[in-house]
Amino acid sequence: MAAKRIEYLKGLLAEANLDPARLEMFNLSAAQGPRWARICDEFSERVLELGPSPVRAALQGMQPVADEHSRGTEGSDRG
Repeated sequence: MAAKRIEYLKGLLAEANLDPARLEMFNLSAAQGPRWARICDEFSERVLELGPSPVRAALQGMQPVADEHSRGTEGSDRG
C-alpha cells in the first residue's frame, strides 16, 4: 500500500512541475546497514544534482501574510 501511495505522490509532484526523483521509498531490514549506506549516498548525490527545492525558493520569495491571530484583537468585537 505504501508503494502505491509513493507512486501517487510522484504523480502529484509531476503535475506540480516538481521532479518526482525527489521522492523515493526503499524496503530494507535492519540487517542491511551497508545497503542503507549506499542508498543514502546515492540519494544524496541525486538531490545535490537536482539542486535546491523550487518550493523553498518560492516560499522564501513570499511575504508572510498577517492573519487575525498575528495582528492581535485591538478594535475587534471580541470580548
